[in-house]
Amino acid sequence: MILRQRKTGTLLLMLVLMLAFPTEGLAKTTALSNGVNWRHIYTKVNGKDQSIDIMAVDLTKRGHSISYHLPMPYYRLNKASALSNRQMPPGQRQLGAINASFFHFNTREPAYLLAKEHRLDNLGVVSNKNTDYMYVPAAFGVRKDGKAMIDRFHLSVTAKAGETSLPITGYNESREKDELIFYTRSMKFNHTRTNPHGYEVTVDGLDQPLDPGAKFGQAVTGKVTSIRDYGEQSSSVIPKNGFVLSGQGEKTEVLKSLKRGDPVSVTIQPEEKWRGSQFMLASGPLLVQKGKVSMTMAATSPNARIRAPRSAVMVDRSGKKVFFVTVDGRQKGRTGMTLLEFAAYLKSLGGYQALNLDGGGSTTLTGRAMGSSKAKVLNRPSDGRERTVSAILEVFQAK
Repeated sequence: MILRQRKTGTLLLMLVLMLAFPTEGLAKTTALSNGVNWRHIYTKVNGKDQSIDIMAVDLTKRGHSISYHLPMPYYRLNKASALSNRQMPPGQRQLGAINASFFHFNTREPAYLLAKEHRLDNLGVVSNKNTDYMYVPAAFGVRKDGKAMIDRFHLSVTAKAGETSLPITGYNESREKDELIFYTRSMKFNHTRTNPHGYEVTVDGLDQPLDPGAKFGQAVTGKVTSIRDYGEQSSSVIPKNGFVLSGQGEKTEVLKSLKRGDPVSVTIQPEEKWRGSQFMLASGPLLVQKGKVSMTMAATSPNARIRAPRSAVMVDRSGKKVFFVTVDGRQKGRTGMTLLEFAAYLKSLGGYQALNLDGGGSTTLTGRAMGSSKAKVLNRPSDGRERTVSAILEVFQAK
């Protein structure tokens, strides 16, 4: 009797695990190079039909690299397939790509940090709401030793007026009490949208480009051109070649010492672990941390609970293997996942760190088969066609 109970308990446990985690159905693997494989899987997750595409990249293979690419002219949208089939530099061949950055619908510009070779392409925005994707700033990048990394990041913004340091508490986010916020053109609006209970100083005419263009650790200087006093209803316009410092509460005092014509400099620097990285592409939320499902966004957020197409980048513990993963959705036989389901699935693949990318209709994976001159869309976008995107992550091989 005891033996029979143990067997029954074991069978029940196995059944629970089978229902909770994906059971792989039809799967096909295609080699795109000696270091890149594309795997297409039809399976069920929590009883829902799923169509999943996984591009695995082995960075130890000679000549294989990962970076991001932005549409040109700057700050425009384009299809991932068009970006994949662009003219590559001599000696390089793009093998595959995934849509990457979220973007602002009103400006069509990237929403979060983009930096390459120690220089800003986009400062981006952050959020103080745990229901938003970028509540905890996190990024994917490749370190100077060639290993991939997904982790949190912190940007230090230091402003100075003469010998006086201005204590910046955040950038491109809503201003709260006793904060001094730094606003740049990366805001999705052309003005700060702050309440009248603060004091704002506009700095323009920078001696070199800031956002985009600033080099990490290098001071950029301009002059005070206007001041918004406490109680004024209209918020400050953010200049394209400048920035706004917005203070409230105790932080207003340091701004009140400034007057029109005063020079003000600003320096932006990531923390040590990100210095020297080949690139940083911010997104959110983190889905897997240190091999465990751990989301840096409230699972109760509407954007997390909805079943939708999903995109993510994932790395193994060594940082030598990278995975682009897409899940189709909003179609018959392609249900899509909640963010928590997606995180659990990525963990089941062996992910050590995983970062959510722009999903929904933007979810796109492209690849170029061996011997083919043209990259093709490998998944099935939910709009029935490709949506234009603001950036891609791509893997390429030096010939």
